[in-house]
Amino acid sequence: MIQAQPLSLRCADSVTLSAREYAGGDAGAVVISAALGVPQGFYAAYASWLAAQGLHVITCDNRGFGDSAKALRGIAVDLADWGRQDLEALLQRARSVNARHFLVGHSIGCQIPGLAPSSSSLSGAVFVAGTAPHLRYYPWGQRPALGLLWYGLVPWFTRGRDAVPQSKLGLGKGPALPVGAAAGWARWARSRDYLFTPELGLDLSGYGQIRAPILAWNFPDDQYAPRAAVEALLRHYPQARIERCGDEFTQGVGHFGYFREAHRDTLWRRTADWLAQQPPASGATP
Repeated sequence: MIQAQPLSLRCADSVTLSAREYAGGDAGAVVISAALGVPQGFYAAYASWLAAQGLHVITCDNRGFGDSAKALRGIAVDLADWGRQDLEALLQRARSVNARHFLVGHSIGCQIPGLAPSSSSLSGAVFVAGTAPHLRYYPWGQRPALGLLWYGLVPWFTRGRDAVPQSKLGLGKGPALPVGAAAGWARWARSRDYLFTPELGLDLSGYGQIRAPILAWNFPDDQYAPRAAVEALLRHYPQARIERCGDEFTQGVGHFGYFREAHRDTLWRRTADWLAQQPPASGATP
């Protein structure tokens, strides 16, 4: 098992993130772009396994969260900066390591690559349970709980705080979310086209510049990622060749199970084989 080494990662706006590197070899570099509310330690077994396949793997906790909680606090955390700044710093680090560099995104980690300019030089991307969520994409039975979360709980519990416990939002027992990130996520989810809604004013030009192939995992038992919400995200990567997979895994995966070691010889192996087949992006240099 390849152990992580700590890394202080400095963003262009001078915010320093707590990151980890798993130095496995020169087969390529992989950035893991985490889900909202999921600390980098959750991906440790997966990162170590990828490193054992010869890949150099980099993870981090985004600004205001987990081990990077002290980097920036409260409402000062802009969720879009998890892409524009944090992911951008990760990708630049990966590119300095190897011309063949990849992204493995989980949930919100699949949504923000187009905000990071360096995504245009990726050799490939793996999306796990990535969506552009909105109530209309979910079954009627799920809509009341999601509506309560996005329209009620998040606005209420982010008032006058620096951070909100995930348990208050019904999201589990992970580290507290910076209120700027939590409020930003709910604001995106209340918008008809999520972060891609023009009224939000984000620079979305980078999405059309991502030409790297995408391996998009989506699982039938993932209640957080119905197919309609997955497709709503994927259509915003118009230049990418997208390979959809996961339908055959009808149970036991859900939204988080891909990263469990039980899937090492199936999901993990298929992803590693796919990564090995991808050439460097055109013009990519370390």
